[in-house]
Amino acid sequence: MTNRGRLPRLARLALCFMIPAVLSGIAIPASAVEKPARVITLMASGATLGIDDLNVQGASPGDVRTLSLALTNVKGQPAGRAEIVQTLTHVDGNVGTAVKVVVLNLPRGTITGLGVTEFTDFTNPQSRPNDETEHIAITGGTDAYRGASGQIDVQVLPNFSSRWIISLDR
Repeated sequence: MTNRGRLPRLARLALCFMIPAVLSGIAIPASAVEKPARVITLMASGATLGIDDLNVQGASPGDVRTLSLALTNVKGQPAGRAEIVQTLTHVDGNVGTAVKVVVLNLPRGTITGLGVTEFTDFTNPQSRPNDETEHIAITGGTDAYRGASGQIDVQVLPNFSSRWIISLDR
């Protein structure tokens, strides 16, 4: 057998490996590829709020704000609680930036999350986050949500209520 017959086969074989490698370098929008494996929508209300401003008048780094909310499913049935701890890390004029830790206690386990939020007046009990929708990274979970990842979009509604759209990647 001569090399003439092998070259075209080798060239075809090389192309089989090169084309996917070249195409993998082409950017594809994440929205076209990544879709959540599961979406859970919950409503939150009945806020219990706590504020500790470290005995310094007004908002200052280190101030802590806690919030506990009752969760219901879209049918209005009880679905657990959202426990939130926010720590003010930066104040610029009237706007304060806080790190937000979220634990969702659900019937099948917990989902944990982490995000950043801004308030106009962090220590005012009536103050709500500045953004109408907050985005929280899912950092894990327990039981049915063990190893969870994804994002929680929290839509701020009147009267300390909110809509939680939990997009689980797995």
